[in-house]
Amino acid sequence: MKKRTMKKKPVAKKKPLRSKKVRKIIAKKKVMAKKPAVKKKMKVMTVSKKKAVSASAKKVTEKLLGKVVHYYDRIGVAIVDLQAPLKLGDIVQLKRGERVLTQPVTSMQIEHQPVAMAKKGDVIGLKIDEEMPSGTKVMPV
Repeated sequence: MKKRTMKKKPVAKKKPLRSKKVRKIIAKKKVMAKKPAVKKKMKVMTVSKKKAVSASAKKVTEKLLGKVVHYYDRIGVAIVDLQAPLKLGDIVQLKRGERVLTQPVTSMQIEHQPVAMAKKGDVIGLKIDEEMPSGTKVMPV
């Protein structure tokens, strides 16, 4: 009779005991190591997009002198809350939606007294040629 020899099974190495935190960190590192590197795609801008960007950039760079708070239609005066200094002779542009009015500053008053120059924060009465409702932006040209 032949003796049967028993093959020994390989004994698996025991892993050292690790806490839950350590196991999570190790699993995270393995997952991150498997992720392929992401290549950034080049953006191709068409001519129309460039124009749109430049138009929005213009809006951001436009300087605001103030806003019309009220308009007196009988005397043709707009009450403007200034956010930048303004003086007689400056050319201003009044914008409200599609309407645009460009004119020089010919008459300006603070508390019914004519002034040649107004500083930031002043509320002035400004003589204008056309009716402009409240909320109209006053900008330099």
